[in-house]
Amino acid sequence: MAGLSLGGVNLDVQGLVAQLMQVESAPLTRLQEKESEYQSQLSAFGRLKSALSSFQTSMGQLASLDKFETYKTSTSESSTDQSYTATVNSDAAAGNFDLQVTQLARSTKYGSDSSNAFADTNTTALSTSGSPLTINVGATAMNVSVDGLTLEGARDAINTAAEANGLSVSASIVSTQSNEHFIVITGIETGTDNAVTIDDGAAKTALRLGTGTAMEIQSALNSNVVVDNQYTISSSSNTVEDAISGVTLNLLKESTATSKMTIEVDAAKARESIDGFVSGFNTLLSTINALKESGLEGDSSLNRVLSSIRSEFNTSAGLSSSFNFLSEVGITSDAETGELKLDSTKLDEAVANDYAGISELFANDSNGIAFRLEKKMDDYLSFDGLIEIREEGLQTRIDDNEDAQLRMEYRLGLIEARYLKQFGALDTLISQSNATSSYLTQQLANLPGFSSN
Repeated sequence: MAGLSLGGVNLDVQGLVAQLMQVESAPLTRLQEKESEYQSQLSAFGRLKSALSSFQTSMGQLASLDKFETYKTSTSESSTDQSYTATVNSDAAAGNFDLQVTQLARSTKYGSDSSNAFADTNTTALSTSGSPLTINVGATAMNVSVDGLTLEGARDAINTAAEANGLSVSASIVSTQSNEHFIVITGIETGTDNAVTIDDGAAKTALRLGTGTAMEIQSALNSNVVVDNQYTISSSSNTVEDAISGVTLNLLKESTATSKMTIEVDAAKARESIDGFVSGFNTLLSTINALKESGLEGDSSLNRVLSSIRSEFNTSAGLSSSFNFLSEVGITSDAETGELKLDSTKLDEAVANDYAGISELFANDSNGIAFRLEKKMDDYLSFDGLIEIREEGLQTRIDDNEDAQLRMEYRLGLIEARYLKQFGALDTLISQSNATSSYLTQQLANLPGFSSN
């Protein structure tokens, strides 16, 4: 809008309205500042939630005996000539065992007579006079019609029927460079309980599998492992579980010699888990301290969370074992920073001398420190926990604030329109007054004897 002139004075209407609106907009500015504050707090609680979740993760190996009590195995065999590998769980116990893999498990395999090959796979039709091929896997049997099919057709029919009947058997075609073709029928699962047999009949003859067991390329066997030169453990597979408590053996090859397997506490793994716990808390503490300075200044939730965690540190596990406090295994709190400190020598001695005791201190399923802390983290991070409640409250405030801003912006729009209308009317009035003044001045100047002085 153009400037107005009244008595030689120029008025900046747009600037005047802008200044007035700046004053009128003060409540909206306060609402926007408040929303920014709420958003900052919401973001801060998100960081707190993430930090608590990370701290909980750092206790993952400490919060239950199954996870904390870790063992490792070693063997006297060279790494390049192993007859087995072994893994252990918390049911294992330290000890030494002599092991010998005397037999690997294997599956049954039948094949066409090597001296009676098929000349092609997709032209010549089989003739079985309607007699089906009967395949038995363990105590389960299936009949497959292959009459009039080619070798490829017979292979596909066997595989389709096996899948439909849930039988662990498959058929393949082997072809030589001399353009000779043979069908091979293989049991998928190892062990004598899963042995495959093929009943004698026209279909078996047509597939040139011979009669009886003449074309059995490989018979099913169970694996055998001899423990301590006395106990033979047989399994239908090459994965042998709990032949020794808590130990799973993966058999690789047969051996003529006995090797020694040692089961011992994995002290390095336990130390790594405890180091992670100490580091995890210190990272959480650092995050909380940062949030106290930005985002959640003066918020009591931070002190409540931190105080609750420290309370668990200082509460006795109440166990009958050797350890009931973190300080007894070398974990103490720095008086100035509040960070946890770890005495490596003291911790290593505790792990070496009483692994069961330190396991109970952290992972006892009712009083263990890590067990209690993990439960507390669940409470904080749950859908109805402290942080979720605070976040929901902040989100409600943000939503209400945004509604208030919309109402305020609408009101300011009306006010600005009113100011513009009022100043528009003033513009018209002043223009009319200036025009009238100019006209009168001209008329007076034309009167005889008139002087503007």
